[in-house]
Amino acid sequence: MKILLVNPGLNPKRLGSYWRFTTAVPPTGLTYLGAVLLRDGFNVRIYDQHAVHEDNEALMAIIREYQPDVVGFSCLTFVMETVEEASRLIRSYDSKIKILAGNIHATYFPKEMIEQEIADYVIREEGEEAILAICRGLRDGKHPDEVPGTTTHSEGKVKHNSTPALIDLESLPYPAWNLLDGYAYDPDPLRIAPLRSKAQPLAIQGSRGCPFACTFCSQDTMYKRVRVRSPESVCNELEYVHHTYGTTVFGFIDAIFPLSPKQGHAFADEMIRRGLHKKVVWFTETRVDLVNYELLKHLKAAGLKFIQYGIESGDDMVLQRLMRKKTGVNQARLALKWTRDLDILSFGLFVVGMPGESREQILKTIQFAKELDPDIAKFNVAIPFPGSELWERFKHRVQGQPYWKYSGWYNANINDSDNILAGDALPTKELMYLQRRAMFEFYTQPHVMRRYFIEGMVPLDVLAEGFYVMISELARSVFPYARTQISRMAA
Repeated sequence: MKILLVNPGLNPKRLGSYWRFTTAVPPTGLTYLGAVLLRDGFNVRIYDQHAVHEDNEALMAIIREYQPDVVGFSCLTFVMETVEEASRLIRSYDSKIKILAGNIHATYFPKEMIEQEIADYVIREEGEEAILAICRGLRDGKHPDEVPGTTTHSEGKVKHNSTPALIDLESLPYPAWNLLDGYAYDPDPLRIAPLRSKAQPLAIQGSRGCPFACTFCSQDTMYKRVRVRSPESVCNELEYVHHTYGTTVFGFIDAIFPLSPKQGHAFADEMIRRGLHKKVVWFTETRVDLVNYELLKHLKAAGLKFIQYGIESGDDMVLQRLMRKKTGVNQARLALKWTRDLDILSFGLFVVGMPGESREQILKTIQFAKELDPDIAKFNVAIPFPGSELWERFKHRVQGQPYWKYSGWYNANINDSDNILAGDALPTKELMYLQRRAMFEFYTQPHVMRRYFIEGMVPLDVLAEGFYVMISELARSVFPYARTQISRMAA
């Protein structure tokens, strides 16, 4: 029995100039699913449409050549335009092919996906056990309509089966990275000198779930409870992947790693005990309130080179009331100071345009980012993605809108009505301008330009293109914003 797992592609026309900076990375979730299916004797192939920048005609060519019995899609909201079109094409080609859908969007809209015949089976939340049960049932000639954690048709009605038991992470096989042979992923996806390597950097997972409930995040839609792998288990996988694939750079894909100083120290001890800190380096993302100087020092000794912090805002009211982040600006100051003192590279993640957030508060975040001085900064716009609390607040306004509008903010030239944003305190054009201004102000600071251009932190060709896009996007956002301001004054 043949199973094709698909990582759908984005439409480059929707992202404007930013399309050039959408770096494809190996789809870890599909490699976990592939590993479970391979272990049970299925014939499995992964098609990473996003990595090869191909359209659905290319997908159909693969289907005609491979002749799969099952096609499974990883469904995030901003690729659903691609998924829906692909589903129609598959059904027109061969109605016997069973279509599966999983990931956050499918988890949140299982009924709609079945009713609209986008999928025959929707896998809610974690997928490893459910996809195996479905494929076993199909292999045995049955209609597996009672698999826990799935939604399907049964007797002419949409049937939601019971919530599955949480998966024991220690029981899962290692991701089947060999299913991605032939894909030329960027060996330097983060474009950072200390993380460049000859072998493809790969992902590692130390836990699933997040104990926090930030209003803009949909993490708990997929993982209802936190589960943590033992340090020994994580290091066993690191050793295996290092020896099997030659990987020397790993990135944790956990929502947060480490989740506590205790977990971090235990992992660092195990890395050092095995000597892995001399063979590999790694990067991660965590919160500013979960680190301290001693922990960061220990993690660095264990191979940590780069850390992403969800700083989000420079205003305590925005952090605590609008985002429910439960962190403060002083915690961010300390975390970034410790990180810099230990010579660990830092990436500051910020979000602007929360509901009720004022222009002054956004400007405060821009200044705060410059004060903190992470090595890299990114300013996202708050989007009410399905599964988040923001979605629950704004779904009456955005439900049914075309999926591509969730990434509309990337393009400064599109109409206000072509954006799906959470912010309601500022006109869309002003918010677009402030986001571009944030990037411009941060990256044109003299010491930041020196860090990039002279110290060689990022390749010159990437820098040149990045600065061109940044400046052109700022210019494109200035004129619509200026017209809005003039019209307002004239009214």
